[in-house]
Amino acid sequence: MKIQNPNYIPALKYNWLTRFYDKLISKFLKEKVWKELLIASIINHRPERILDVGCGTATLAIMLQKEFPGASVSGIDGDVKILAIADKKIKEAKLNINLKEALSFKLPFADNHFDVVLSSLMLHHLSDDDKKKTFHEIIRVLKPGGQFVVADWGKPNSIFIRWLFYIVQLLDGFSTTKSNVKGLLPSMIIDADFVAVKELQRIPTMMGSISIISSKKS
Repeated sequence: MKIQNPNYIPALKYNWLTRFYDKLISKFLKEKVWKELLIASIINHRPERILDVGCGTATLAIMLQKEFPGASVSGIDGDVKILAIADKKIKEAKLNINLKEALSFKLPFADNHFDVVLSSLMLHHLSDDDKKKTFHEIIRVLKPGGQFVVADWGKPNSIFIRWLFYIVQLLDGFSTTKSNVKGLLPSMIIDADFVAVKELQRIPTMMGSISIISSKKS
């Protein structure tokens, strides 16, 4: 069943670019650096159930399963083509990761289900309204005390990086990335009733600044 809505933005805006996603992200965005920081931020939580929201090609989900071999790792994405790539990578890695086609603001999971939820470079594809709905869905599926960590575009570290980020905005849209570039994600997460919200790090890349934001469900 096709679930995408008319406003759905694929990983690199155009479906024909999807097959190049892994190479481009790895080359231009210091992917290994910030994904390792994401994982490091949840090490002390010792999660048993982990959800990757907007899992894309499952690079992060695979890293999580290897880091936490005893954990149950799930990934959702609204793009069936990118999920096919993810499924192939998971099978090649001989791992057991549960993939579902779903939208971030309609998560197909029960309340209080996950110990940790992560999201990387997905939120900037959403309108502000859908960002807010997504945060409310994430807090719903998190267990009390559960951790939510985001890696996404944030306020640029410099004027130069701000100009570089226009490339991303041309691809993914100015309306959906506006809150990111203004550094509003932390306040939006607070508004969804998360606590202990803080930016752990801001990493400059060739296309913009990636913020690592950690939060918890009370």
